[in-house]
Amino acid sequence: MSLFARLLQAVRSWRRRSGRVRSVRAAGVVMEQLDHRQMLTVAFTGNVAIDFPATQVPGVVVLPDNASVQHPTMPAALQSVVGVSGFDINGLRVTYTPDNGGTLSVGIDQPTNPFDAQGRDVIASDADNNGNSGTVNPTIINGDSSIGLDPNPGFQDPADFGGSEFMGVYLDFLGASTGQIVAGFSGQVPVNQAPKTFQVAEAVQGAPDAIPTFGAQLPQYQGNIFTQNDPNHPNMELSIVNFDTLYQTITGSALTANSVIKVGGFAGSGVDLPITEALFPLQPVLIGAATPPTPEPPVCPPISPPILINPHEHRIIDNAHADLVRVYVQGTSGFDPATIDPSTVDLNGAKPVATKPYHFPRNPFPAQVFIFKASDIQAEPGLQTLTFTAETYDGQTIITQNQVVNIPNSAQAGGRLKFLMNRNDKTQYTALQRLAASNPDAILDWSIFDRSAGSNSLAMASTASGVDLGAATAASVSVPGATSVGTSSGLKVDYSAAAKLGAPTPIVAPRQVVSVQSEQAGSRLTNRLRRNLDDYLDGVKASQAATALTSPQDEVMSGAH
Repeated sequence: MSLFARLLQAVRSWRRRSGRVRSVRAAGVVMEQLDHRQMLTVAFTGNVAIDFPATQVPGVVVLPDNASVQHPTMPAALQSVVGVSGFDINGLRVTYTPDNGGTLSVGIDQPTNPFDAQGRDVIASDADNNGNSGTVNPTIINGDSSIGLDPNPGFQDPADFGGSEFMGVYLDFLGASTGQIVAGFSGQVPVNQAPKTFQVAEAVQGAPDAIPTFGAQLPQYQGNIFTQNDPNHPNMELSIVNFDTLYQTITGSALTANSVIKVGGFAGSGVDLPITEALFPLQPVLIGAATPPTPEPPVCPPISPPILINPHEHRIIDNAHADLVRVYVQGTSGFDPATIDPSTVDLNGAKPVATKPYHFPRNPFPAQVFIFKASDIQAEPGLQTLTFTAETYDGQTIITQNQVVNIPNSAQAGGRLKFLMNRNDKTQYTALQRLAASNPDAILDWSIFDRSAGSNSLAMASTASGVDLGAATAASVSVPGATSVGTSSGLKVDYSAAAKLGAPTPIVAPRQVVSVQSEQAGSRLTNRLRRNLDDYLDGVKASQAATALTSPQDEVMSGAH
């Protein structure tokens, strides 16, 4: 293309054409979905029933209240004011996640506050259940003679598990009915009234019914803890990290799904007399039952790259003939069409016969063109949606669609339809034949050159071998002495009856011909020039007739008769 033609094409491309819809040749954004299979630990909110749902089976083990649980007790007069103690325990919930060395999470469930109109649980460590774990109900301090409650000026409810308040869980790995590990807040009063911190430590428990105390601290196993002075988030929840190592250190064996541990709880205070402490005895937990199942990897949606079907023929196809249909699969920033496995490609029942890379102008992403035989495409006449399906080499599914107009027998049409279908004198298989010669690996089905094109196969064979078959009916020609296709280039073969009988082929003298381009052009000749031209042609005809009467061919043919 000349420089002037390129400039003209560029200018025309800038001009807006009314009534035309320009197709988008490349998609802009492709989102990638990540495969996240890591199981997250429990998100603590202070609501055990929500954070440790009983319906998650396996995944959550619920240890319910039972007859062996020691609930806090108090005089009847005090109970009418307190209702339930914030150190009471009526259940434990356990879950285990194996990620990052294993994490054991425990939620301490507490009874419902009888004075709460919304039915929320009592706040953990709210000894007098006045809705604030850091203050004391004045009625308890001053007493109330109307209900028989004596003054109790020594009753205290320190904030944030201060003073001698304690609460937590203890674990038995050895089946000894006493704990080896304790986690939570210790009842030991901090030095200089410093704030208490969450601890994981060795358990000190003299008997199965004794409340365990905190021994040597084990900070390497200290996870998270949740406790808040809020009736909307009343429960205590805690976790022990590196649990696999902790279990193996104590038992000498690796933790498995069949491992069984025992979990119990405790709570109380030394300054809330006459309310007693709570002890939730050890109960067994199967690790496999406490482990949530590994989530299945998410099913990625099929890749759906944009495609163009026969754009050079204005998206018109003719599945009544063995035309070639081209499908351009466009690449994006997240998808390379070269990763498509050609053996998996399908276009409405048709398999590709060839494929090759393609690059659209001004598009930074490569494309891939697949060539199909139109007669293999299953589609009804008219406007149809064709579906292109395939898989990548790594198994990802590809499903994408686009519309075409299927006009059976349109290959024989002329006029405007012939123009829209970009028809010319050259066969559609010419480009495919050149592709086969330059890149044989691009051809997926070599039978396309033998059966699919019908009469076009002969035309291709003649072009490939250099033999002009003309009106021949034979599919191949044997040329004596020819050792390659190149030696037969330009050879003309005559399959006339005379040649088959062995008669010599006549050699006709060159004929002088004057060509007039068209009738319309001839009508513009002057009368004088036309008469001169007619006289010349009459003379040529007479000369050729006289020559033919005395030619050797006439002698051979007359002898034959």
